[in-house]
Amino acid sequence: MVLIGFFSSCKPDEPAERELLIAKYKLTFDFKWNAQDFPIDYPSSAHFSKLIGWSHRPSSEFFKVGSIASEGIKNMAEIGATTALMDEFSSKIEAGEGLKSVVGNGLGSGVGALSVTLDVNEKFSSITLTTMLAPSPDWYVAIINQNLLENGEFVDEKTVDALTYDAGTDSGVTFTSSNEATDPKVPISVIDTPPIGNGKTIATVKFEKL
Repeated sequence: MVLIGFFSSCKPDEPAERELLIAKYKLTFDFKWNAQDFPIDYPSSAHFSKLIGWSHRPSSEFFKVGSIASEGIKNMAEIGATTALMDEFSSKIEAGEGLKSVVGNGLGSGVGALSVTLDVNEKFSSITLTTMLAPSPDWYVAIINQNLLENGEFVDEKTVDALTYDAGTDSGVTFTSSNEATDPKVPISVIDTPPIGNGKTIATVKFEKL
């Protein structure tokens, strides 16, 4: 863990803003999308797009279930593109809503692991990390707003289940459905019905403090 100081302009008799704790985490996405656990319409070309995410305030509502997907979320969920979403992260970071963003590798199958590293601090202590589930209409796997600061300390290690989400931008019903734009968009939701939402864990994410 590293200490970094942020100082405000203040009068000589006023204390400077105290130092913020920051920490670097390795995040490992362990994917378990296989034909045995998810047999309905399981595609021969199952894969995941590049991991993409950011560290941000716990109060952030970006990606929140019930919100409307941004253009960046839409592009990531429908075609695995990351450029627009990274631009949105950059804008939010410049506006003081986040700390860092990251793009990692993709996975050419439904089973395997991918890792990225990302910094957090006491102000921006939550992480959102996602990837398109492909092929699919507009579905993605993610951990949303995972706060790594617990009782004033950053956790050393934590593993959570990832969930599968529908971006609300395409009305296809299975993995290889043809494009069918949802107009207007509907709110982001958790997928809890087949072919992908069947109660099985599709992925876990392990956080390890470096």
